[in-house]
Amino acid sequence: MNAAIIALLVVMLISTVSSWWMIRRKEQEKPVKIMMFIGYFWLLTFLQLFLFATLYFIGHRFFP
Repeated sequence: MNAAIIALLVVMLISTVSSWWMIRRKEQEKPVKIMMFIGYFWLLTFLQLFLFATLYFIGHRFFP
């Protein structure tokens, strides 16, 4: 498999596990938990992608 595909799968796995962990303790109705899971999932996914893009940029900018 391509390294980019593996990296994206790892990001999705981390986001899924973290989102599930954050909502499992909350006492809400099921539809609310599902919406919270989706929100946390996308928030964590974009934060990870932003972090990796920033590290990639810094790595190639200052350490050619």
